Amino acid sequence: MVNDVTYRDPTPNNFPEDYDPTKVDPRVKLRSESIKHKQKGKHTREAMYQALEIGSVTANEAKETAINTASRQDAVDQSQSDFEDRYNEQIAGNTDLNEVIDSRKPKDLPAYTTLGERLDDLYHGQKLQLGLDLSVIEKIASKAKTINSDANVLKIGHITDLHFQKMIDPQWYGEAVMDIDHVRMFSLFSGKLNAVVLNGDQVHGQEIGENGPNLTPFEGSRKVLMSRNDEVMSTADYYSADADVFANIGNHDDGSVRWDNPLTLNELKQAYGVESFDTYRDYTVQKVRLIVLNVFDNTGSNLRRATNSVISQSQLDWLVSDALKVPEGFATIIFTHAPLEGFFDNKPYSDTWKNINHDLVKGVLTAFTNGVRFSDETETGKIDADFTSQGKRDLIGIVSGHEHRDAPAPEVHNSIRGIERTCSVGIGDGRELGTYSELASDVIEIDAIKRHVKFNRIGYGTDLEFNY
Repeated sequence: MVNDVTYRDPTPNNFPEDYDPTKVDPRVKLRSESIKHKQKGKHTREAMYQALEIGSVTANEAKETAINTASRQDAVDQSQSDFEDRYNEQIAGNTDLNEVIDSRKPKDLPAYTTLGERLDDLYHGQKLQLGLDLSVIEKIASKAKTINSDANVLKIGHITDLHFQKMIDPQWYGEAVMDIDHVRMFSLFSGKLNAVVLNGDQVHGQEIGENGPNLTPFEGSRKVLMSRNDEVMSTADYYSADADVFANIGNHDDGSVRWDNPLTLNELKQAYGVESFDTYRDYTVQKVRLIVLNVFDNTGSNLRRATNSVISQSQLDWLVSDALKVPEGFATIIFTHAPLEGFFDNKPYSDTWKNINHDLVKGVLTAFTNGVRFSDETETGKIDADFTSQGKRDLIGIVSGHEHRDAPAPEVHNSIRGIERTCSVGIGDGRELGTYSELASDVIEIDAIKRHVKFNRIGYGTDLEFNY
């Protein structure tokens, strides 16, 4: 080949292939090719000295890169050192990483996914009451995480027999330490509930007069009692977020347990901001109708709510013509403060309690579930209910309180299921004021597809589950 250099040295170089030619700097490659092929010395010498200079430049570039890398590493090391100092001095107080891991787990409760999630719950819970024990908040929040998140499952917060009273009543319960926080705690279920039912006896109804408990309201006591009822409803409205709030009344809310002239039904309606305590709402996604029935109407009657339950003729008419006209495929749940007569023996008032028109309501509900006709007339009411064209409907049950106890299981009479849940006021064995056990409320889950109901107990007591 013309450009090849002819050498007189008979000894071959025999250099080994100990490098990758493709990784040679292209600037050096250009010069080495010149050395290999050029015949004139000046051409090869020029190529050699330029190749040497390029090598020097490359070495300097490598050195500068190494210096910059070392500088950056020093900065990283210093940052790490600063972080460790801050961690030791401000966060952990020691160098045990388990402290951070353990901080996600409240005592005797499941761990949170992140520490931030736990802190969010604590912050949210602290808004209930600054003096509330954080362990109580964490237990409520932990329970909230177990609630079914399926949008097809109806979730109802249920609270009954709070007996809210800021003044101490030594004859009965004393003063519940958490007070109105029994209602505020539903804020920890924000976004999880479709409805909240205040199922009667929200207020104890006994204010203390100048000479102690008496039958005559002292000046301003009616206004105070109105304010108590209003406060419970307003608190429920505020802390239940987007959930619908329904109020029922019991035998204590009007003050008739102590007074000869208790609050009227209209005054109670005014306090709760409702046109009627008898109401219903359809939840179309979950296929459930929720009915609230006031069993202490007592309008036009000389029977005191304190010891008598009256369901009026107008309520009977409303049930038959409106509330029990339930769409096909819907299940129905009913809330009453006291159980209907015959359920759970109406303890502890079985000997003195008068129940007006309870038997007529039971007859109507039995006909409703079986899709048949029921007609009857008594001294206090008249009914003619025909459900033959509507057909059979699912009645989940009648949820009541009043007796301050949990029935161990639902009680069924003539196709009607009664469910009794205990009081929210913190009394009874095993309940300690100021602790989680002072609470006793439920979040009710209704899965109409699976025909399954679960009462998730918050506080003292146990869950309750059944199929219908």
